[in-house]
Amino acid sequence: MTHAWQFQHYAMATTFQIVMVSDDNDEAQFAADAAFREIDLIESELSRFRPGSDISRLNAAATGEEVYVGPGACDCLLLARDVAQATGGAFDITIGPLFKLWRGAGSRHVSDEDLAKARACCGWQHLEVTPSGPTATKKVDGMHIDLGGIGKGYALDQAAELLLDWDIENALLSAGGSSVLAIGTAPDGSKGWPVQVGPAEQLPTFLTDGNAVSGTGFEVQGEHIIDPRTGRPCSMTDNSRPIIWAQAPNAALSDALSTAFMVMSRKETEELCRKQKGIIARFFPKEPQSSNKPR
Repeated sequence: MTHAWQFQHYAMATTFQIVMVSDDNDEAQFAADAAFREIDLIESELSRFRPGSDISRLNAAATGEEVYVGPGACDCLLLARDVAQATGGAFDITIGPLFKLWRGAGSRHVSDEDLAKARACCGWQHLEVTPSGPTATKKVDGMHIDLGGIGKGYALDQAAELLLDWDIENALLSAGGSSVLAIGTAPDGSKGWPVQVGPAEQLPTFLTDGNAVSGTGFEVQGEHIIDPRTGRPCSMTDNSRPIIWAQAPNAALSDALSTAFMVMSRKETEELCRKQKGIIARFFPKEPQSSNKPR
C-alpha cells in the first residue's frame, strides 16, 4: 500500500523536511538518507562558515586569483549572476561588506565615505565565473561572497534529483519555513501538494505541483535588510510593503528571487514576472503589529 512518509534533517541552520510517496518504508528511508547526505555535502561546499569550502576559499583568495570551485558552487554562482542581471542588481551575493558596515554601525550614523568604501568592495559584475574551469575570480579588493540567499533552494533541487534516481517521483521537500519544492503528484488523488511559506497564522495555503515557492524575511534579525542597488537598509517593519512569495520552476531560482523581491518595488517585481516565463509573484498584506502600550 502506498503511503506518504515524512523525514527531517538539520542542515544549513534550518530543518529540511521530505514527504515522499512510496509503498516501501525501507526504500523511502534509504532515499531520504541519501538525499540528506547530498544536502550535507552541498553545505560543505557552499557555506562561508566552513573552512575549506569552495566559498570560504574564494573569500580568502587574493584579488585576481583564479580559484577552482566544484560544480555545485559554480552552478550557484552562475545562477546568482543571471538573477542579478534580471533584477537589475536587487539580488547580489557580494554585499558582505555592506552587511558588516551596517551591523557594526548599530545606532551610529554611517557616513557617505564609509558607505562608498564598502560599496567599492561589492558588485556581482566584479566576480568572474568560468564554467569550463570551473573557476571564480574576484576583481575588486575586499569582496565577500555569501550564497545564503540561494544555497538552501539549490540543496532542495539536488535532493529532488537524487530522489528521482531512487525512483521516488512524488515528493514535497522544504527548507525550514522559507522554500518548498514539489515534484510529481500529491497522495490520495489530491490536485496538488499543500504549500505554505512563512508564518502560518498570517499567510494562506495553496496547492501546487512541479514547481517551487520561496519567501524571505520572515525571521530577519533586526529591522533592516540591505538593498544592493543603494547599499542602504530597507525597513522590514513597514506594513505598506507586502510579504511576497516567489514561484519558479526550481527552488534555487525561487530562493534567489524571493530575496530580490524584498527590496524591489511591486512595479519592478510585476515587470520581471511579465518578462520571465514561469516566474510568479504572490503578494500578501502584512498583519498590523499589535501595540503593547498601556491604554
